Amino acid sequence: MTLRALLVTGALVLSALWAPAPVGADSGWTLPRLTVEGRVIKDVTGRTVLLRGVNVNQLNDYADNGQDLPTVVPLDRTDFAEIAALGFNVVRLNLAWSALEPTPGAFDPEYVARIRQAVGDAADHGLYTVLDMHQDAWGKTVGTPPGKTCPSGTVPGIGWDGAPAWATRTDGWSTCTVLVREVSPAVARAFQHFYDDTDGVQTHLVRTWGRLAAEFRDEPAVAGYDLLNEPNPGLRTPVAAARQIGAFYRRAIDEIRAAETGGFPHLVIFEPSVLWSGFGLDALPPRASIADPLAVFSPHLYNESITVAPFPSIETGFALADASAAFLGVPLWTGEWGWFGDPATDRPKVDRFLDALDTRHTGGAWWSWKQACGDPHAVRDANTHDPQNNLSRIDCPSGTSLGVHPDRAAPLSRPYPRALPGTALKTTPTEISGTRHTGSCLLEAWYPTRPTVLTTRNLTDLQLTELNGGWRLTACATSTYTLKTT
Repeated sequence: MTLRALLVTGALVLSALWAPAPVGADSGWTLPRLTVEGRVIKDVTGRTVLLRGVNVNQLNDYADNGQDLPTVVPLDRTDFAEIAALGFNVVRLNLAWSALEPTPGAFDPEYVARIRQAVGDAADHGLYTVLDMHQDAWGKTVGTPPGKTCPSGTVPGIGWDGAPAWATRTDGWSTCTVLVREVSPAVARAFQHFYDDTDGVQTHLVRTWGRLAAEFRDEPAVAGYDLLNEPNPGLRTPVAAARQIGAFYRRAIDEIRAAETGGFPHLVIFEPSVLWSGFGLDALPPRASIADPLAVFSPHLYNESITVAPFPSIETGFALADASAAFLGVPLWTGEWGWFGDPATDRPKVDRFLDALDTRHTGGAWWSWKQACGDPHAVRDANTHDPQNNLSRIDCPSGTSLGVHPDRAAPLSRPYPRALPGTALKTTPTEISGTRHTGSCLLEAWYPTRPTVLTTRNLTDLQLTELNGGWRLTACATSTYTLKTT
């Protein structure tokens, strides 16, 4: 072994001595636990981490809406192997309050075991997991009953996912809606009762978060906790709604931190209301409500995709989101983004979105991995059971797997640094640069095809390893470094 190799090996060993043992070793990738430094997501070895991946809804608990079709596709290790083969390093795992707490005060151990299995399987394939308390339009039971006639100009609502039936209080308000699910008066009423903590409804979810966090308090492969997916503003104005959403976040964060005693703190990921997904902008929760050193702002950036107007653009949407994160003093990470039309037509927009992620050295999770034929998204689309061009397609109504869509996978699998030492300066498919002062020297980058290294600066021990679906590049960085490839 050369002197240089000995020095590099020594540097890596010293980094490992003070860092927790990484998981995911079977995959070749390292997964040290995550933290926040300033407005950057980092791991505890001091590397900037770009979390890029996909939403997995296969543990969610959807309403069947009278369809004799599965609402989710079974989840197993092959899903994570296929996800990892695209170069992703995170899954946003959609969870259901209705499954965690099926009756008041319960905490279903079998459902938790399924979550734990998924986290372990993901880690084995080099994937972090974000545990996402998912909901759409409040819950399964806020749909229009069969045979109910809706007033002119409205249509029957369908059941979705989220809150259990026992936590649903609509006071008999109409379940009919206009254009989108969130407009239903019953949905808004149920959410307002939640914010008002009527009969302790909110307290139940806060305690459920505490119990879930206690289960994973010492698990480094859990990146963090997404506190509530796309919360409805209820019956308040945007500013007042943001305050009451923030009040829930404060309670949930406090409960989670107490539950992590004996372990370590994880990222707490918070969202604006669902209005951001529809309009590309929304009022922000008060800074005091999310005052936590590991808080991460996570608006869903659907600009030029499903927003109700063609503006703001992708780039303006990112600028607004980044400015909001800067105002709150936290990192930006988008938990959902995606397009749902023809992949070839969507490709230029997907590329622009990924360029915006590169510019800001951040990541996000594509919506979504798989969609079953009885999923409410498919039922909603005029009962066509449209698979929505998900990343991994399912034929409907047969349920036959059609595999990963190559035209979807191609842009999403582009090269990127999964983790890079110190501060990122440039993160494009052909150039990675940063500055390392202290901490781990280990650069880890993904390439879907074997890269040709053009130039390097202050990088030693460069290695390429072939993996299922692509290549892993590693190197040891010193001071300010650059890697250029084709």
